[in-house]
Amino acid sequence: MLNSYLTIPLNCEKLTQKLRQPKCTLADSLRQHIHLIIRTHFNESRFDNEYGCMIWEKDFETIRSVDKWKTELLDSFQKSLKKYEVRLSNIQVVVNLDDLKIVDPKTRKVVELRRRINIHIEGIIRQTNESFQHQEFIFFSPLSLT
Repeated sequence: MLNSYLTIPLNCEKLTQKLRQPKCTLADSLRQHIHLIIRTHFNESRFDNEYGCMIWEKDFETIRSVDKWKTELLDSFQKSLKKYEVRLSNIQVVVNLDDLKIVDPKTRKVVELRRRINIHIEGIIRQTNESFQHQEFIFFSPLSLT
């Protein structure tokens, strides 16, 4: 029962050969599903157009207010997680932005600036009443400075 969840992505070769799929724990299954929700665009799933999150609609958008943008992102994550990850309760999401500067080693000038979104998710696993934490990082909107 500890490892009764399938890992994603499914191994199609094993599937066609009618072999068993790799299994994982409940916590690993939660992490994989949260990762899938975060990495999925709205309208990408043919079965549910609302599955995913809005982060991909905001990629390369000019951000006028970072606080407003973070709030929209946070709301989208919380709404999607509450709707699609019912194995968790008391879901808390924290979103932070970092700037990553890539420096040319020869000229020592910043040649690229990228935003990194740090997503920290906490909750309670309903089945076991254990606390759960997950950290996700996404690089977002590269800005060329050359």
